[in-house]
Amino acid sequence: MATPSNAIFVPQTERGSYNPNRAAGALLKAQTLHLREALLKHLEELAAVIAIDPKSLNTEGEVSAYIHRATALLHTHSTKPPRK
Repeated sequence: MATPSNAIFVPQTERGSYNPNRAAGALLKAQTLHLREALLKHLEELAAVIAIDPKSLNTEGEVSAYIHRATALLHTHSTKPPRK
């Protein structure tokens, strides 16, 4: 498998640098807040699609739009299959 030209290589953390019992710093706490905001936004998008009753869709255009929105949300959770 070829490495993409824009790959960013992250060095391994040093042994012992992670301590699950150490108090979390400001950066880690800020990152968790940002992740939560992203999850809430995603939840709002998901709730908007779920709120639509598929039985209420009558035209091919309505069904197509619903499928497009639903699959776009699902694809954000999929993992890419391993390349051979």
